[in-house]
Formats: sequence, structure tokens, C-alpha cells
Amino acid sequence: MPILANLAAGISQAGFLAVRYDKRGYGQSGGRRESATISDLSDDLRAIVKWLSDRKDVDSKRIVVLGHGEGAWLALLAASRDRRIGGVISVDAPSTTGAELALEQQQHALDRLKATPAERQQKIDLQKKIQAAVLSGKGWEDVPPDLRKQADTPWTQSVLSFDPARVIEDVRQPMLFLHAELDRQIPVTHVERLVDLARKESKSKSVEVVTVRGVNHLLVPAVTGEPDEYSSLGELNVSKDVTGAIQAWLTKTFPAPRR
Repeated sequence: MPILANLAAGISQAGFLAVRYDKRGYGQSGGRRESATISDLSDDLRAIVKWLSDRKDVDSKRIVVLGHGEGAWLALLAASRDRRIGGVISVDAPSTTGAELALEQQQHALDRLKATPAERQQKIDLQKKIQAAVLSGKGWEDVPPDLRKQADTPWTQSVLSFDPARVIEDVRQPMLFLHAELDRQIPVTHVERLVDLARKESKSKSVEVVTVRGVNHLLVPAVTGEPDEYSSLGELNVSKDVTGAIQAWLTKTFPAPRR
């Protein structure tokens, strides 16, 4: 599902220059994904912002960063560190630490599998052991070797320990929080907490929220919003309600200068 391609198209249709790129270690970008951290990827984003701000065909005062899911964390972190960024659009962002989100998602998956209480507790206990080992560097002897190989990386450590609440308080730029009402990977309750944090703790004077009804985490129309529904969805374009909300916020918050 080309989520960012669809969003970039909608942004360009509103008259803005849209730039998207492959994350480090993905697609045509070099580097190793498992050795990079959230901070590293945020710095990559800042490098692109610097490249844009140096271009003569770009208004350096109207640069906005947009991220979806985990990418929203990168956008918020970059904005908290870089005044060249003029605004942030956070789409379907988690509001808890990565460790809390992983447990929440696992609990939801187990509920749908209708696991027995004993099976559920066993899997949750293992997940907690893995997370504790990742965060502390100790206790790996209680984790199967194959799972340690997957989890014992700088990337996993940075995701599990990341807390958006510690970042939002340093964001000064206008922020738009957009969330899919049927998102089951990162439930809509997350945007409520993020917006509350942003309005109470951040230095931003403009915090707006849009909840889009009838769309899932992929930002496409859905019925249940569950991941197991994705393969059966016929519509694979981001909802116009999503692109329309982003276009409206950009146009209002960053109007074209008078000629």
C-alpha cells in the first residue's frame, strides 16, 4: 500500500512541493536498518530538511515534515531539534512508549486468536522478558536464541525506549494530529493522549486534530480495520478525507505569500 506516495500526491495537488524518501536500509537508501536508531533516522530527516532549506526554489519558512505511524515519531523528534522545520503532521502516531505499544498490540492479537488464559499469559511473560533484556542488556539467558537475534539490536532498543511525551514538550511548531478511526494497529485513543500532551506540555501555539471515520491504519476505507482485513480490501488509495484534511491544514497554516 503506497501510503506516502498517495499523501505526497495530495500535497502536491494543493500546490506544495512534496519530497519522500526511503528510510535508511530500505529501498534504494543505503545503511543497515537494524543498526540505526530512531535518533539516527530523525537526523536523516533533518538532513533532508537542510537540503530543502538551501534550495532557491523552496521557501525555507514553510517546510513541514509528515510521518505515518513510527514515522510520526521521527517527524516530532526532528521538529523538537530543528527550527528550520515550520510544522509537523503526525499521522496515526503511537502515544505510549514503544514497549507499552508492543504489549498492547500483542494483547489485541491474542484476544483475536482466542488464546486460553494460560497461553496468553505465557506469551505476554515472554514478551516482557524480551523487552526487559533489550532495555537493560541483562536476562538474555531466559530468551530463546532465535528471538534474541531478532530483538537484540540498537533499533529495537531505541523503539522500545522511545517516549513521545518527552519529545512533544520541546516542539514549538504548529502541529496537526490526524488519526484513522478504525486503526486497530495504533488505536484512535492514542491520538487523544497525544493531543492532550501537545496542548498542555508543548510550546506550540497551534495544535489541531482530525479523526477520519471509516478508514484503517493504511488510511483506506475499511469495515473492521483489523490487519487481517487488508488483503481483502478493494480500494488501495488513501481516502480523500485524509488528503483533504491535510491539504486544508497546509493551506490554512502555511498560505502562499502575496506576490
